[in-house]
Amino acid sequence: MYPRSAPGKSRHFYHVSDDAGQRCSNGGESETHERAVARVEVALHQQFGENARIETEVDVDVAEVPTPVTERRADALATFDDWNPYFGEGLAVEVQHNHEDKDVHQVTHDYLAAGYSVVWIRAATVLLDTFNYDTIGAEFEQDDSSGYAQRTSKASRFTNCQALLYDGEHAWERVPPYAHPRGQEDLITYDICTAQGCELRRLHEPDGSYTYTASDEHGPDFPLKALKNAIVREYDRDPFWKWAGSQYHSAQVEKLLATRPEIERCRGPKGFHEWGRRETLWTNHSDQPLIELRECMYCPVRLVTNHRGRSGHSTFCLYGREPNLDWDDVYFQASPPECDHYLYDEDVIEDYCPKCGATMESSNTTLRDHTSWIPP
Repeated sequence: MYPRSAPGKSRHFYHVSDDAGQRCSNGGESETHERAVARVEVALHQQFGENARIETEVDVDVAEVPTPVTERRADALATFDDWNPYFGEGLAVEVQHNHEDKDVHQVTHDYLAAGYSVVWIRAATVLLDTFNYDTIGAEFEQDDSSGYAQRTSKASRFTNCQALLYDGEHAWERVPPYAHPRGQEDLITYDICTAQGCELRRLHEPDGSYTYTASDEHGPDFPLKALKNAIVREYDRDPFWKWAGSQYHSAQVEKLLATRPEIERCRGPKGFHEWGRRETLWTNHSDQPLIELRECMYCPVRLVTNHRGRSGHSTFCLYGREPNLDWDDVYFQASPPECDHYLYDEDVIEDYCPKCGATMESSNTTLRDHTSWIPP
């Protein structure tokens, strides 16, 4: 709206018709939305008035939900005096009109995760003469409807994060501060979710709380190719960029920094090790290298990589000096501080622990026989 005056007329506001007004909904649309919200408010009062607080244009606190915002503004909200076994903390009604710009998927997730139910309903439907609360309630009874209740809907259904969908929690990993070319002073400590499709970041506040954001403004600003010599791959058949794309579809640099064990602090120009000369210590029957020794190009640190175990159980050991190559090759898998000993299938016979290298008492026993090793 813009103010203006004209001869013979009082000062008033008008809607612009130029490019500056392209994002401004016209008065009719705003009025329609307001009238629809008012009718929803009446319907909620009639249904829940004695047991709930009814408000319009009210902010719902979602600060505890891992989401980039801390509040969601509901068109109409019924907040119950006590936990409702069907709707939870309350019922949010979102009235959609022609220029609705809310992210329905994300907003639905945030309401459900914060303990609220939500229903999406068209303004034209609300303004019908037959509208009452039954119209809202019907949206929770149909499989393809737009009503999502606490008792029947899970927030994880409305997320693009695979970890949250299947495990109920984001796959948080710390992005190392030493991998920031801008320096190490006053860097923000943060984690990134390493699940496919998710770019949520969790910033650590001084009081121990978290702030969530989807922005990469706090992340490293170097290109993906800068990690080419810092990452050790079991097979180098695919170009590095293609391999990285198969690992992570988005935020590749941050997620690789957070998950690759061979990326550690170094005095080199990038702040982390870059691996040069390598020596094969162990091959498989096809002469493919399974255990290799690598040297950092900028410092005396050595890296032993062991891909001899099962997929996903490869071991990376950093040494500040040249390791003794006469050591048993199993030793290069050692990581005792982290070992709880794997438990494989009953029928699998193991003569050593593939994680820490501990040797079994005999060659025909399984790790399941060593119950004293199983952590409580």
